[in-house]
Amino acid sequence: MFNTRRVFEQGWPVRVMLRIGRYLPRWGAGMAAAVGARVILWLKLDVYHGARMNLRHVVGPDMSERELRQILTRLFVHLVRRYYELFYNLGRGRREIATFTPAVRFTAQSQAYIAQALERGRGLFLLACHTANFDMAGIAVAQYMPVPLLVLSLATPSLDMEMMNDLRRECGAQMTPVSPEALRQAMGYLRQGHAVVTGADYPVRGADAPVTFFGAPAYLPTGYLRIPLRTGSPVMVLTTHYEDGVYWLHTTPPMDLEKTGDRQHDVAVNMRRILDVVETFIGQHPEEWMMFLPVWEEAT
Repeated sequence: MFNTRRVFEQGWPVRVMLRIGRYLPRWGAGMAAAVGARVILWLKLDVYHGARMNLRHVVGPDMSERELRQILTRLFVHLVRRYYELFYNLGRGRREIATFTPAVRFTAQSQAYIAQALERGRGLFLLACHTANFDMAGIAVAQYMPVPLLVLSLATPSLDMEMMNDLRRECGAQMTPVSPEALRQAMGYLRQGHAVVTGADYPVRGADAPVTFFGAPAYLPTGYLRIPLRTGSPVMVLTTHYEDGVYWLHTTPPMDLEKTGDRQHDVAVNMRRILDVVETFIGQHPEEWMMFLPVWEEAT
């Protein structure tokens, strides 16, 4: 099977796409997305198999293979469009989200929720889902947030991810690979009333015990919870949805974590509350969930 992950880990595809992005016509996004999706489905690349395994858990065993393939087709259309639009903007040297095409915006309700959370003075801990164009959404979050924002990224990023992190830094995001020092820095940020964001749905095998996600054991991180549990910061889940030519950012209302003093109990209860929200967001638009690494213990 052709391993697209290994190719991208070499870094050169990012450099190539940045160069190509200078010359991409805006009108070509739809055509590229349709053709790219068909190629992925025809060749059944590794991203196809990872997405199919993950989506089968999301939609359940009762959905027919035909219906699942339709969702997969829409997913890969969104995937190609995501990269096309990202490098269309970055390749032209655009670093301000206000200049991006298409637009990336917070809903009015989400803006109100962020303001409410920050008014408490205990910082804000954001958990982001890998949905729609989460790269452009991440830049929007970094530039919109009225307080300094720290982004906790993968502990050992591959070359392509490090190159993407450099581009995010150029756009104003403070990218910090997870480490003991980064966790202490995050707690310091929150205690000063600032904001921290990390991913909620990226699988990390071997780091934490599996959690129940869409009814089955999944390799999702839980260690980040000790940060808001220690600081008392409100937690919000963030997702992105493409509609009518705009990437809309949606958040939940600020969530106060349950704290009983029993660390194991508190992590289990609060993870369940958070994952219930993540499941709802992903279940509403499974065709926009950009997760191609196997999330669950067993393939279906």
